[in-house]
Amino acid sequence: MRARGRQWALGVIALGSLASPGGAQSADRLDALFDAPPYDRMHIGALVVDVETGEVVYARDAARRYVPASNQKVLTTLAALERWGPDYRFHTAIEADGEVSPDGILVGDLLVRGSGDPTLSERYYDDDEHPLRMLVGELYDAGLRRVRGDLVIDALEWDGEVVEESWMWGDLAFGYGSVGGVFVVGEGRAVVEARAGEAGGAAALHWTPLGDPDRFVSAVRVVAAGDDSDLSARIRRDGFGVEVTGTLAAHTSDTIELSVQDPVMEAGLVLRRLLSDRGIDVDGRVRVLTDSLQCRRSGCGAGTVLAGLRSPPLIEIVQGILEPSQNWMAEQLLWALGRGEDGRAGWEAGTEAVASILVDGFGVDSLDLVVRDGSGLSAYNLVTPRALVGMLQGVHRRPWAAAYASALAEPGETDSTLERRLEGLRGRVFAKTGTITHVNSLSGYIDTDDGRRLAFAILTNASGMRASQVRSVVDEAVRLLADGNDE
Repeated sequence: MRARGRQWALGVIALGSLASPGGAQSADRLDALFDAPPYDRMHIGALVVDVETGEVVYARDAARRYVPASNQKVLTTLAALERWGPDYRFHTAIEADGEVSPDGILVGDLLVRGSGDPTLSERYYDDDEHPLRMLVGELYDAGLRRVRGDLVIDALEWDGEVVEESWMWGDLAFGYGSVGGVFVVGEGRAVVEARAGEAGGAAALHWTPLGDPDRFVSAVRVVAAGDDSDLSARIRRDGFGVEVTGTLAAHTSDTIELSVQDPVMEAGLVLRRLLSDRGIDVDGRVRVLTDSLQCRRSGCGAGTVLAGLRSPPLIEIVQGILEPSQNWMAEQLLWALGRGEDGRAGWEAGTEAVASILVDGFGVDSLDLVVRDGSGLSAYNLVTPRALVGMLQGVHRRPWAAAYASALAEPGETDSTLERRLEGLRGRVFAKTGTITHVNSLSGYIDTDDGRRLAFAILTNASGMRASQVRSVVDEAVRLLADGNDE
């Protein structure tokens, strides 16, 4: 990729090295904060800019690259909004590969044409299965009663490589490490409940949404009543599904969110069960179509649409990603962006698409970005503070600027990553957090006491400290900036 946008970016950092005369005291106070032990031993990059005037309020190593953790979601969501706009919607259709007879029999396959919709979950519906029940209801109303063929999920436009190679192996069993695909229910995870009987036995497992009844197995030991309960999980040695481990006190229960590992097949199995529950029998099996050589009859061509579902608008999806820092949904956006690049969604096409959109649309220097995933789970992502702030400043000139700021987390906001941070700054700080081991970041907007809106990015790496300790100094810096004066 060509290094476009370099003149703009280098100009910002040149100004940042001087800062503004009016903000000199604030800059000195921020330097003193970051230079104090033990924070002087970690790497800190920061840039703060007035979005209206372009004045650089503070800069510290703003041209250096840092691992952003979940600040990567700023890149992903801005790329999606820039390409598609805030009103874009994903679409899922179910088609008949053949004619449905007057008595409701389809001699052929039932085809699911997904688009990677990240909203088929309780985050946007009454429960995880609700959107699929809506589709099933449409099929029933269309007169379908039996399928004398297979239930086929069309995944031809989606790459089969579902795990980013730089992700931590230990993350993959859990809900926050769920993998994606063209048609996925429940954000690629299941809520697994372990129920304990007498001490000495193994806990029983129950989960929703339920597709494959062998998806999870129990290795949970039941301990004496009153002993500590501690559930965990790991990928099974045979590579299929997840083993739930740990301990559970006798006659108690506990829940844990786990990745289903094969989410497209799992969604197909859930859909088949819901079809059966409604009185629509599928004679064949569930198949995921990944290669055109697997097509039977007209399976790769267009069928007759019997049911369809459109997602909420993209800006609501962005909010669902940014406020709680939802990893799986961010990855779905990245994959879908990749499909727009070369016709087949996947890691390589998706990361290239995100970088290209940000360079072309926001004038970011391509050397300021290394994009490895959409969520920030990978420690191989890199970004400079000047790139983050440049994008946030660019958003301020978009018609959807206010909507984007509102989609970021706010202090005290329920179920957001700032719910317990920056007390008293609700309505004045709109920001994205980021945390992985030894990495803490915060970027977004600050409305100051003197009426200015600042775009800011504070990225810390290699701290060697507890995340809570690093957050305290980052939050103190935000409070200082919010004061908006040097008194």
